[in-house]
Amino acid sequence: MTTIESTRLHPRLQQSAPTSTPLSILDATVARFTPTGAIWVFDEKPRDLNQETFISHLRDGFIETLSKFPQWAGQLQWAPIQPNGSHTERFNRPLLVYGTEADPGVEWRVIEHPFRADELVPTTKERASTINGNRPGAWNGGDFNQGLFISSTPLALHNLKDYVCLPGMQVQINLLQGGGYAIGIKMAHCLADAQTLMVFVHLWAINSQKQFGQKPKPSIMGDPIFDPALLDSCAAGDIDAPEPDLALATAARELPLHRYSWWDTADEGYPKMCIPTTENSKPPPADLGLAIQQNKISPSTPAPWSSWDFTRPIGYTLLHFSGLQIRNLQARAQADANSRTDISRLDALLAHLWKSITKAREYAASQSPVYLNLSLGARPRVQPALPETFIGSPLFLTHVGMPGSQTCQATLGETAAKIRDTMKRFTPGAMGAMLHDAAHEISPQRLWQGFLGREHTLVTSWTRLGLYDVDFVGGGGAVGGAPRYVHAVMPRMEGCLQVMDAAVGDGGMDVAVYLDEGDMGRLLGGYCCEV
Repeated sequence: MTTIESTRLHPRLQQSAPTSTPLSILDATVARFTPTGAIWVFDEKPRDLNQETFISHLRDGFIETLSKFPQWAGQLQWAPIQPNGSHTERFNRPLLVYGTEADPGVEWRVIEHPFRADELVPTTKERASTINGNRPGAWNGGDFNQGLFISSTPLALHNLKDYVCLPGMQVQINLLQGGGYAIGIKMAHCLADAQTLMVFVHLWAINSQKQFGQKPKPSIMGDPIFDPALLDSCAAGDIDAPEPDLALATAARELPLHRYSWWDTADEGYPKMCIPTTENSKPPPADLGLAIQQNKISPSTPAPWSSWDFTRPIGYTLLHFSGLQIRNLQARAQADANSRTDISRLDALLAHLWKSITKAREYAASQSPVYLNLSLGARPRVQPALPETFIGSPLFLTHVGMPGSQTCQATLGETAAKIRDTMKRFTPGAMGAMLHDAAHEISPQRLWQGFLGREHTLVTSWTRLGLYDVDFVGGGGAVGGAPRYVHAVMPRMEGCLQVMDAAVGDGGMDVAVYLDEGDMGRLLGGYCCEV
């Protein structure tokens, strides 16, 4: 692996004056999350361009695009604390400062690798070709090393403390043998969820195609809207008041939201490697002591650390479910639920996967609770709804829970209906209460609404974002068109699932599954096969 270029990039259009923008209530709650990122692998760059010109076109298109996202070249940091200030001036509230000479910029790296694209991953058709009757396609991606294609430089606030001169966004251009290339992007999660990332990537692809002399189609996402205060304005009550509204806080805490506290470091099984970051999520001792004395620490639930063995090897498999298979699951689920028509294709697929994984984990005779944790977007759920191109990370985690035996015995429709019912609980009123409660948290990073380990399955959906529609070169043919593979950058941790629209054009979905290797073997050996 050889480094060709390493620099920081800035927007071509400079700000007329420095700007400080507090990020949103939900941006603050996800600051501890692992970065948002993805890797696009392409088979071949244009043959008639040398390497320098190819990189220059990508870089110029990127800089032009960054001019619509100038905040991402700025400094992500904590806002100064003002004891009697607004909700954006409490402890550990993120702030973007940009338009100054001190802006860290976006890290840009170009790396050359000694292998070809076809040595990394099979083609889209090959990955789906194991379909046989009712069995989903399965590709073992355990050898795909995502770390090779994204930067290892720490991001700003990666440990909830350090940020000076650290970037909030990183881009790595990976040159492969045989003319292939891969583009890896990584961002601090409080800057962007997957939807925000794709607003940028689609626009970059358009601007890049122009550099290659093409006439691209308009973006499927639209222009970005960066205004975190829009989300905060959807909170109920007075979020700038010194105390929360008890009625709103109570309403929020009745929602299906886990309240696992990162601060309970003495709990059995607590991962010692997490303690330093946890300490950085706590206010200064005097402030914390006063909050405890005044009973201002909101209720929490002990986390089930004993169910998460960090020493177990974790496998990664990409499952492909065709459009026909998913439609059949949906039809079965709707029939099981007395023809309930609001059960979606994704509801049915998740119900099937959760049941299959619970069986593979050998919980069929267990009365212990198991949970399906669902990452939901706030954009369409608040009032007024936020645009699809709203920039930030407006998401939260809810869950469905049942005893293991019940999860294994329930019909597809019963489980899918529970998933749909849970999602429907997050009305604009419920969202307003939840935002109010989160705005008043002593530390937004104290509570985790989800969990991993053998009792939990955590799902994030990247559907309808057009990840396989990204084309940086244009023109079609061998050097344009769809990528060979799109990899969502995820931690290889027990119980994590990521769903995106299928790479092949069959209307299906691809599901990245991260499971204990023993459980993965049982999953693939039969529990997930019959669709």
